[in-house]
Amino acid sequence: MEKLALFDIGAKFADGIDSLCKKCGELKSVCVCSKVGEVKERNSYFLGINEEKAKGKDITRCGIFFEEKEAMQEILKTAKKKFSCGGSLEQENNGFWLILQGRHKEVLKMFLKTQKFQFKK
Repeated sequence: MEKLALFDIGAKFADGIDSLCKKCGELKSVCVCSKVGEVKERNSYFLGINEEKAKGKDITRCGIFFEEKEAMQEILKTAKKKFSCGGSLEQENNGFWLILQGRHKEVLKMFLKTQKFQFKK
């Protein structure tokens, strides 16, 4: 019996067809979801920090950070571990918001100052 030979027809499936973004529904060529904003030095911008209520629960919102996504994930991971709370990153067009569950305004401010961030008065 002969073995069947696999034929290499040379098909390329990445032929330049633009697909839709799963987050916003726009074409990936014009989507702004996956594009990271500009990265600035930490001493060149000021952060705002605020305690709010979201869905009936207290949250602490801090931002806008002009950092790389990996750096922000490390800051979030450290903050969640240090303050024993949950949290997330929220991406905007030009940067990230750091959101923690609970009231952590003063301790978060002290923690971020050790990371060389500056705050509005």
